[in-house]
Amino acid sequence: MAIDPEELVTLTNHGTMKLRSAVARAMTLLPKERRRATIVRKGEPAMLNFEQIKDLAARWEQQLAPSE
Repeated sequence: MAIDPEELVTLTNHGTMKLRSAVARAMTLLPKERRRATIVRKGEPAMLNFEQIKDLAARWEQQLAPSE
């Protein structure tokens, strides 16, 4: 799943923002809110649930980690 972190998306109940910001915000939500977090986008997949958001955050974090 190749996703552009600069893509404009909507995080439900939080408005429109860049995907990277939506993922970061979703990761800071309280646990009850996290379970309901959904990112709506124009590309495929059109909706990302919290499990997909969490996987994306982990992948991006791994890419940013310095190599030893």
